[in-house]
Amino acid sequence: MAAALLFQASSGHARPMSRVFLNGVPAPVFFNDGDSFTVLGGTLEGTKARLAGFNTLESFGPVHRWGNWSPHELYITAKMATLNARRGVWHCHSELNRDGYGRILWTCPDLIIDQIRKGLAHAMTVTEEPAPKDQLEAMAAAQAERRGIWAHGIPEFILTSTHSNDEGYPGATYNRLVSTRTGASRKWLHKDNYRDCQEVCHETGSCMVHVHFSKRYGQQRAACLGH
Repeated sequence: MAAALLFQASSGHARPMSRVFLNGVPAPVFFNDGDSFTVLGGTLEGTKARLAGFNTLESFGPVHRWGNWSPHELYITAKMATLNARRGVWHCHSELNRDGYGRILWTCPDLIIDQIRKGLAHAMTVTEEPAPKDQLEAMAAAQAERRGIWAHGIPEFILTSTHSNDEGYPGATYNRLVSTRTGASRKWLHKDNYRDCQEVCHETGSCMVHVHFSKRYGQQRAACLGH
C-alpha cells in the first residue's frame, strides 16, 4: 500500500498520487475518478488520460439509479472505484493518440480486470462489438456474487451518458446505453430536451440524472448534486 500511494502538496493541499507504468515507464498520476487520471510527472506531465475498455459510474454526484439502489448509494460506490484505483500500481499502454478533448487514450489491462472483478466497474466498448472475453468473465463473476454495483439489481443496460437535444452537438442526439451482458454500447436516439437535474430513465430500468457538463463542478454546480 505504502509503495502504491505517494502524496504531493499542491496549493497547500495533499494530493493523492498513484504509480502507473505508462508504456513501461513509471509515472505519478492523480486518479480523478475510477477510470481517468492526470499525469503529474515525467515526459507526459500534465496530460490527461482517457481509459478504454471499462466504465466506472459518474462520481460528480448522485446521478445513477437502478434496481433497489438509491442514487446516493451508487455515488458512494463510484467513490469506492476512485479509491481502488488510487490504491493500486497499474500498467497501461498507448500509441499516444488523443481524443477530441485532447486526452491520451490508454488501455490498462490490470486496472480494468481489478475494477470489474470487484464490481466497481462494468465492461464497455464504444461500439456494438462485445468486450474481450476476460473482461466479460470478470463481470459475470461479479454479477453472480452480487459485488459492488450489482448488489441490488442488474439491469439489461446501464445508462452511462445523457445529451439534451438542445445542446447543439453535431449529428443525431443520443444517450449511451451499455449492455451488462456483453459490454457493447448502443445509441438511444431521441429528440428530447432535458433540463438540469431531470432524471432520464430507459425502459429497461436504468436511470441517470441529466446535468450539463458546465454545471457539474465549481460555483455553477447544480443544486441536485449536493456540496
